[in-house]
Amino acid sequence: MAALTIPESVQAYFPHNIDPTQLWVNYNPKADSLTIYFTGRPTLSVWDDVDEYAYVGFSLHDSSVVTGLMIEHFSRWLLIPGRAQHSLQPAKKY
Repeated sequence: MAALTIPESVQAYFPHNIDPTQLWVNYNPKADSLTIYFTGRPTLSVWDDVDEYAYVGFSLHDSSVVTGLMIEHFSRWLLIPGRAQHSLQPAKKY
């Protein structure tokens, strides 16, 4: 089984403690997108891009709470040479 290494810059948005029972994961093969919610189910979120493929979801009610992560063109994202070295910028606070 292949291991997926998520760049530290994307991991920075993950909750400090992840409860595996609260993960909701969906891969859409038509869209080639992977969506992960840390909230146990899909929830209304404001999505902010952190690179050309990855988006971080923030709670509508508290912009400091990360609700999930979405990666578009997931299979392409996995194959990008040097992907782990990409420099992602934190989401802008408004």
